[in-house]
Amino acid sequence: MSRTKGFLFFLLSLFLLSAQARAQTRQRQTVARAVEASRFAGPDIGARINAADRSLGAASGEIIARGGGRITTQIVVSGGHTLRLLPGTYAPTTAEIPILLKPGASVVGAGWDQTVVLESTAPGQFVVISAYNNAHRNGDEDSDIQVRDLQVRGANPGFHSAPQAVSLGNCTNCTVDRVWVNATRSIGVQLGGASVYGHWAENSRVTNCLFTHVASQNLALTNGRNITFENNRFVDPGQPGGPGSTVIDLEPNDANDRMQNVVVRNNTIDARTATTQAGNGIVIQSGSGTTNIGPILIEGNTIYGGSNQGNITNILSNGIYAFGITMRDVTIRNNRVTRTGQAGMRLEGTRFTVLDNQFTDVGGGGLPGFYLADVSDSRIEGNSFHYTGTGPADGTVQIVGPFRNNVVRNNPGLGFPAGIH
Repeated sequence: MSRTKGFLFFLLSLFLLSAQARAQTRQRQTVARAVEASRFAGPDIGARINAADRSLGAASGEIIARGGGRITTQIVVSGGHTLRLLPGTYAPTTAEIPILLKPGASVVGAGWDQTVVLESTAPGQFVVISAYNNAHRNGDEDSDIQVRDLQVRGANPGFHSAPQAVSLGNCTNCTVDRVWVNATRSIGVQLGGASVYGHWAENSRVTNCLFTHVASQNLALTNGRNITFENNRFVDPGQPGGPGSTVIDLEPNDANDRMQNVVVRNNTIDARTATTQAGNGIVIQSGSGTTNIGPILIEGNTIYGGSNQGNITNILSNGIYAFGITMRDVTIRNNRVTRTGQAGMRLEGTRFTVLDNQFTDVGGGGLPGFYLADVSDSRIEGNSFHYTGTGPADGTVQIVGPFRNNVVRNNPGLGFPAGIH
């Protein structure tokens, strides 16, 4: 009996040791490899990063680059790989897009004060980081891409109004977080590409980013669903000689594009110290005629269109501006808009819900602080207008065209025409 027990104990011990060994093997297999780009040969840091990427094969892993350097070779990061850029300035001179991210790839810095990726100095190249498929054909789909904790800084001698420094196109489950877009010479960050192949950006976010002196649109969406722009800060939009800057631009370009379930929340636009005339604060438009519109939520944003102290300025024209032949289903609530050269809020469309917004020193100089054109089936309630007594301002609400089936009440300071409360 004792021999049987001993034998069983021996078998049990072997089983436990085997199970432990298998668990350790699985653990080793799940730990991502990390390879140093500096260990590989290549004429520049871009070539060395690509060699490190190839060494990882299909397995997940990290490519570590240190100290910055010149990028003369386009970088391509494979799916499942993370390019980790440690402190330094990475300076492309490529005519091609400097960094391409395949589906499932990421580029991560050491913080936006430490990791700086410049625009290429090559003529006409304004894209710094792009989704791989989007770069090869506008409209193709990408997915699961992350760009985090770095600065993208302008360096190109020219200007443009269309390319984007961070260009993700029709990307699903993609994130741009804690990125500083600094003085880039065209659009800052954009989600959405062409809809011709049946794709759009989906379930993607731009959060906790800083935009300073961006020459064209700072943050743009052209074709997307379930998109969030949240907790971003925009300072001094535009540059002298640039193409003009609307700060947050929701703008479908085609009748098949979409702008559905979009949230723009808790962002700050601050043009108080700007010296270059810019465009508008937040624009929502459907001029392309797409019917794939709404719902859209504009909530908790703070907009300073200029300074209302000391030297009075009107840098931004309109604070919140929604228009287009199919514009509908937009909720605008709990926003604060101060010092705009034209309207604090300008709306054209149907089924707006406008609640509890605060406007200070908007309009003036013969221009109304509020403009409503062909607005119907909407609710405008609990909004307020304040005048500090400095600089021009006008609380008048100008109504153009039909104004049907709207609920308007409790909007102190807003000067609606007689008979509309």
